Amino acid sequence: MSNNIEAFANTYQQCFPGTPTPPMPKKVDELSLTIQIAIRDANPGLWQAMFAGHGERLPADVEARLTAGDLLPCDGPALRKANWDGLANQCDQQRAQIMDAASERQNQLARQEHEAAMARNRQWSEMTLLERMASNPVSDVAAAQAREQWGITGN
Repeated sequence: MSNNIEAFANTYQQCFPGTPTPPMPKKVDELSLTIQIAIRDANPGLWQAMFAGHGERLPADVEARLTAGDLLPCDGPALRKANWDGLANQCDQQRAQIMDAASERQNQLARQEHEAAMARNRQWSEMTLLERMASNPVSDVAAAQAREQWGITGN
């Protein structure tokens, strides 16, 4: 507890320099909302050490994963509501890493598709008219439709 008192005093003075430090709170309600937000942001580990489990109750599945030490990236909001801010931040970081990795994979695929399209475009622009016609022949169905439309009979 003495480490929490020292950490609370240091964090409070860091957030609100030149103001008198209030007594060590036993409940969250003893601090104004401004102080709560400042301390939560400045030192989530202290907030967790002081108030973990004194907020909303955790859903049973999150509590089971917390007990097993197997939290999921999506558990952050529930943990934060129960004042487990340090663990909530870890879950948020894990989620951000997963999202960044997925985004990077998607960007890599888009880059590859773009490069392939540019290569095809470059190849097409370098072809002569006859090469273009040969690379994209008219299908039998399209030829039959054109003959019928233009009134061409015979072979």
